[in-house]
Amino acid sequence: MASNAEYKIFIISGPSGVGKTTVAKRVMRRLPMLKTSLSYTTRTKRLGKKEDKTFIHVSEDDFRKKIEQGDFLEWAVVHDNLYGTDKATVERTLKHHGMLMNIDPQGALQIKKKMPQQTVLIFLKTRTIGELARRILMREKMPKVVLDLRLKKSAKKELALANQYDHIVINEKNRIKHTVDMVVDIIQKHSKSQA
Repeated sequence: MASNAEYKIFIISGPSGVGKTTVAKRVMRRLPMLKTSLSYTTRTKRLGKKEDKTFIHVSEDDFRKKIEQGDFLEWAVVHDNLYGTDKATVERTLKHHGMLMNIDPQGALQIKKKMPQQTVLIFLKTRTIGELARRILMREKMPKVVLDLRLKKSAKKELALANQYDHIVINEKNRIKHTVDMVVDIIQKHSKSQA
């Protein structure tokens, strides 16, 4: 993928329940010059919840066809579902704007490897795994066995990748404005034309 050094991709990642979507939406309100990516997923739509407009839900067959066609800048399996970032959207957007993406560490590291000078990785985490568990349970009710599996299988793996990120930000309970301020500050420091 061709690089345009003027515009950067800022990627927010972190374990499920850490507050990535909330932080990303508030950062976008503060820095409206940044654009988001378009993602495809095989995850079924969440009942009773408003879906993010940046997701296109497709069948696994359709997703795999897009992999074969080279349509994704990155793709990964997350919680047994496939997710991928549309390459054409990213290429088009970077000609005129910086981007803010909210994607998992697997995908973030793929993009960083392909575009190291243009990609800034920001990892969100809680102070403790116990705090993360409380947030997940507040967001969605699940049996303890499922929660333990999610924490062991996904969260701990993702937390182990945090040291490969450019920045780590602690998203403290009841301090969302502080977290957003820190992320905005990181983006502005890395971005001359976007600030």
